[in-house]
Amino acid sequence: MSTYPKAIELHAIPPEEVQASIISPDLSMMVLTWVVFFLLMGVLYKFAWRPILTALDAREKSIRKSVDDVERIKREMEGIEQTRRQLINEAHAKSKEIIDHSRKAAREAAHIIEQKARETAKISLENALRDIREETQKAQLQLRREGAHIAIELASKLIEENMDTEKNQKTVNRLIKEI
Repeated sequence: MSTYPKAIELHAIPPEEVQASIISPDLSMMVLTWVVFFLLMGVLYKFAWRPILTALDAREKSIRKSVDDVERIKREMEGIEQTRRQLINEAHAKSKEIIDHSRKAAREAAHIIEQKARETAKISLENALRDIREETQKAQLQLRREGAHIAIELASKLIEENMDTEKNQKTVNRLIKEI
């Protein structure tokens, strides 16, 4: 008889015996269960667990590598951030230095321009004063010439008329009015 008819025969077994067989299992069934279990374990170990464990190990290595890469990148980013801050501070210092230097150069340039403007103004003033003196001297010379010319004319007219003092005085006043 095969095992199949035995399973069919279980329906024919009264319920009291079935309950007793569940509580106290058959030895052959127990051995068969253990054999199937170990065979299944061996097949799973050979064909499933090794690839699964290998895949899990590879995944673990990948995750560890990723974590290590993240930590390395984090350290590099901290270094880059520190370098960036240092470069920004250096740039601020350089820009401040350049601005200070530019302000100093601008003050010096303004001072030089102011000094040149004063010198130019002084030279222009001296030239203007010299021109005024020259023109004043020319005007004085011209007035002297005209005064002398007038005096000579008056004297010649007085001599021509050779009159008395009162007449001379009237003639001088008349001639002065004419001039």
